[in-house]
Amino acid sequence: MQGWRQFVDLLFPRSCLLCRRLVVQEPSASLCSRCQEELVPIYGGCKRCGAPLRQDGGCAFCKDQRWEFGRAWSYTIYDSVAAKAVRLMKESHCESLTQSIGDLLSQWLKGDETFDPTVYDAIVPIPQHWIRRLAQRYNQASTLGERLAKVTGLSVCETLLRRTRWTPKQGMKTISERRENLVGAFEVPKVESVRYRSFLLIDDVMTSGATLQEAARVLRRAGARQVDAVVFARGVNASKAPAGIRRGVRAAVPLTFGQNTQESLRRDNEALRRKIH
Repeated sequence: MQGWRQFVDLLFPRSCLLCRRLVVQEPSASLCSRCQEELVPIYGGCKRCGAPLRQDGGCAFCKDQRWEFGRAWSYTIYDSVAAKAVRLMKESHCESLTQSIGDLLSQWLKGDETFDPTVYDAIVPIPQHWIRRLAQRYNQASTLGERLAKVTGLSVCETLLRRTRWTPKQGMKTISERRENLVGAFEVPKVESVRYRSFLLIDDVMTSGATLQEAARVLRRAGARQVDAVVFARGVNASKAPAGIRRGVRAAVPLTFGQNTQESLRRDNEALRRKIH
């Protein structure tokens, strides 16, 4: 079988979907070893939101923040390489990349001593609206969940949580706008399938946490006993933070939610001033 694979690779060379380098004799057909090394895992992150800790051991993101989920695990920082991966994972032809990233995430989470899969009854991917699912042809969160299920033995339940309406993309919105955008976006079709059970939400990226917040809130209101979350990438809202993390040093203090909102308003005002002048 390996000889046949090498023969096919000679005729139709495979390439990494992130950097376009040829992938020869590597485990993944869509993610080269060099790009895997660029996706540096977060070790010793916040035990509530999964973000890297400050130099004093505190978390800038959990200050004055009440999370609806119990805790979150984040595989890597949402920097240039991870951001490109997240963007490609939303493309219908890049599901193989999502599978490779799902394998990285699963093996990393399995090795985390604070993670116990026996606590949960099922993995719940963040659902897409049916229009987006039709356009994209697959849900990257579901694919990540399927890869994690193979490692943990948990089942993936895509019907426990439903997206009730179309929501604009969160990218350019402030923290408060993101929260407002997600209010009422999810529902639990069958409350009896959720009550007294524990779930692990899974998604590709967490920046403000608004999506996971709303999903966890809806599950808990339906009677879920425990809701935690795991994501591939964690946004830190600080352009210089990843460099420190990659060198094995704790990052510079990332912006808090309040600072992020003020920064967004400052940029909006600056853009308006330039437009007027």
